[in-house]
Amino acid sequence: MNSTNTTVIDNVRNYFGNDYPEDLSLDQAYLHIGHFFGWVIANDLYSEEYEDDFGSQILYFSRKEITPIILAETLDGILDIDLFDDDIKPFVLEYYCSGQYLNDYKDALLKELESMFHIQDTWDNFSIMSKLLNQRYDMWKNKS
Repeated sequence: MNSTNTTVIDNVRNYFGNDYPEDLSLDQAYLHIGHFFGWVIANDLYSEEYEDDFGSQILYFSRKEITPIILAETLDGILDIDLFDDDIKPFVLEYYCSGQYLNDYKDALLKELESMFHIQDTWDNFSIMSKLLNQRYDMWKNKS
C-alpha cells in the first residue's frame, strides 16, 4: 500500500519500471486492474460514489463497449478501496492486497507468454478471470 494514501490498493504507475517490456504499449499495464474492476462492475460490487461519478462507464463496460484496459484507464490506473461497496472491501483487502489476485491472474492467463503485460485484452480472458474471481469470492464468503 502507498503510505501517503492508504486507500490506494494498486496503481498502474508501479509497473512502469525497468522490467516493463519496451516493445509493448503502456496500456497493457492497466489490464489486470481492468479485469478485477470489471468483475466488480459485473457483480454490482462498486460503491454508490463510483456509480454517481462513473455511471456511464458502468453502462459502457456492461455492454462491452469498452474493454478492461479502457475501464482501468478511466480510473487513471488507480484502484482505490473507496471504489468498492462496503460488503466487498474486506475481501479486496485480503485477496487483492495480499498479492493472491496477481498470482491467480498470472496462473490463469500467463500460459507461455513472456510477462503478465503480454496477456491480451479479450473478453475470453475477462471471462476466465471472472469465473476465477467468483470462485475466490465464494470461498472467502463461506469461510467468513
